[in-house]
Amino acid sequence: MQQQNNAQKNDDSRAYARWAGLGFEFVGVLAVFCYMGYKLDETLNTSPWFLLVFFAVGFIGMFYIILKQSWNMWRK
Repeated sequence: MQQQNNAQKNDDSRAYARWAGLGFEFVGVLAVFCYMGYKLDETLNTSPWFLLVFFAVGFIGMFYIILKQSWNMWRK
């Protein structure tokens, strides 16, 4: 009984850590994409179009990854 409780706590801790890591990854990817869009806008003087496009691409890509991860966790 005690071993089952400990195993459940370990699984919960891993799931929380996985989701927290995915959150940091989401923010990091968006920051990188926004920075690239900002620099491209600055170079080509097209503000804010590339920033918006790169933000949308990064957001949609990371949203897809999160959906895929949640689907895989739900199936287990």
